[in-house]
Amino acid sequence: MERSNQVLIVTTGHRTRLVVPSTAVIVVVVTLLLVARVGLTAKFPAYLYFVAVGVPIAVVDATTGKLPDRLTVPSYPILAVLLSAAEAALPSQGSTTRAAAAAALLVAMFFAAALLWGVGLGDVKLAGLLGLVLGFQSWMTVYAGMLVAFILAAIFIVLSGVRRRNCARIPLGPFLVAGGVVAILL
Repeated sequence: MERSNQVLIVTTGHRTRLVVPSTAVIVVVVTLLLVARVGLTAKFPAYLYFVAVGVPIAVVDATTGKLPDRLTVPSYPILAVLLSAAEAALPSQGSTTRAAAAAALLVAMFFAAALLWGVGLGDVKLAGLLGLVLGFQSWMTVYAGMLVAFILAAIFIVLSGVRRRNCARIPLGPFLVAGGVVAILL
């Protein structure tokens, strides 16, 4: 991944893809859905940030097979501040304590999966972000997000004919982000 004339270019092998236009369209569409579902509430900035950073993370993972730490790691404190502000503005909208617990739980689960089944460490970091965002809403939102993510991944595996030994090479980022977005919109 490199920056060229302020445009994100993803290089995979011999192919180079311009991913900004498609990423921007996805972010705009999901943002409009988010406004329609969540409204301009105190938690909207945190969800908007998750969409704005999650979609590029998913696109980069889908095209390169790697999750960019430059987007994932700085998102932890940013989401923590945005969710804390949302809770301070309107405590009934969510819980940062539950968000932190969900993040810790998902990181632990994905780290165990990394040790046992070869899930990438980038997916572990992304799982923590999902835990923050989804856990703020409720435990059911965390469950729904993970369920949708793994159903989408399973459908992809079946439709693409991936063999069991190659499942660890499937980029989970797009499915995790999609599951998180769907859970937020439910």
